Amino acid sequence: MGNKGLSRREFLKAAGALGASASLGNLSKFHVPAFVRQVGDFDLSDPGQVGEALKAEGAHVKMSSWGFGGLSESILPNAFSAYTEKLYGVPVTLEWVGSADINDGITTLPLADKIISDLGYDVIDKEEDAYKSILALDWTEPINLPQYMPLLTQLENVEAPYIFHEPDLAQDGADIYGLVYQGYEWLQGILRKDKVDITHYEDWVDLARDEMVGKGIDYPFNDDRGHFVFMGILNSLIQKKFIEPTDLWSQEAWEAGIAWWGENLEDKIQVYGDTGNDPTKQLLLQTGDAWWAATWGSYVRQLLGSEWNQQDDVLSAFYPTSGIAADRETLRATKGAPHPVAARILINWFVTDEFQNVGWYKEAEGAEAINHWNVTESNYLTAYAGGVQPSNRAVAPDWAKPYYPDDPGSLILPINWEWYVPQKQWISQTYDRIVMGI
Repeated sequence: MGNKGLSRREFLKAAGALGASASLGNLSKFHVPAFVRQVGDFDLSDPGQVGEALKAEGAHVKMSSWGFGGLSESILPNAFSAYTEKLYGVPVTLEWVGSADINDGITTLPLADKIISDLGYDVIDKEEDAYKSILALDWTEPINLPQYMPLLTQLENVEAPYIFHEPDLAQDGADIYGLVYQGYEWLQGILRKDKVDITHYEDWVDLARDEMVGKGIDYPFNDDRGHFVFMGILNSLIQKKFIEPTDLWSQEAWEAGIAWWGENLEDKIQVYGDTGNDPTKQLLLQTGDAWWAATWGSYVRQLLGSEWNQQDDVLSAFYPTSGIAADRETLRATKGAPHPVAARILINWFVTDEFQNVGWYKEAEGAEAINHWNVTESNYLTAYAGGVQPSNRAVAPDWAKPYYPDDPGSLILPINWEWYVPQKQWISQTYDRIVMGI
């Protein structure tokens, strides 16, 4: 679909109806500069005036995000309120909401000629796969607008792979539209090391061994997460020359890979579902009915640190050597936000040593890490994803280090989002056709 002759309203309706995927190739031509909300004459380099600005906004901030293993219900909002009171003398109320409004809003809000800040959101947190769609919908503005830079004290230390620049959409020299706060978050595997010899499991294709028939749990092929698992498997097939197409980002390769799955892996699945959030799937691993599962790295670590596995010691993380598809959570500041100052303070907090380590960190080099927020080891392992700046890793507790790979960056399989996002429906339909015969 071309851009010519469409008004912004017409474009947003079309983009919303298509999940914004139609806009990806022409984003820079079509994007309308965001409205910059002024916050008054406050000097945001002065903590006292920041406090006054927060009061003027209502000492409130609203964000959407995943639940952090239940920590978003009390621990994180309380910690943020304490953080803002300590720095600025004002306890800011953090209203933490799940992602349903974002998921639904990508389609419904453009049709109503609205954006996400119309629902009161100041900060939205979605995985990388939604980045271009949200950008196309004109929901966001640069995080680093000049007036807010004094609040972004951590930004200069965040490593380059975690910052999304959009030079063509810069405003007043500000062009950061996304900030990843998870050093890595991927769809990996977990194995029952008492059921199989884990030294025989080095890469994705090893899951096709005969001993694994009816022993696996994975996300279904009509789920993005199932696609991400399969990306790793497909990449492994290409590297090992199990299939002929060599371009990972081509329909030919995906068709060949899905056919291989149908012949070699479909019978290895006991049940499809979400091991990370479904207790019944976790119970299958606990009882040994299931011998492997594919899920987010956060949930793998949560399972490793669970009370029952600490007692039984039967689980092992599975890091396929050919690569693991990463889809990391990414913060965005909303255009027209009712609380833009609090939004920047919240975004900045997400990359501090305190937040990155969910309150469990070393206060000095060589010291023991202190559990300031009284979180469990499982809580910590769910939330900490490797840090996004050197200090995040330097202050991490020593006890947690064995739960993380030595060089996670070497395992990340970069995703071509501009190819993948428009292919989602086709991928699911291709699985139905080739494997299910539908």
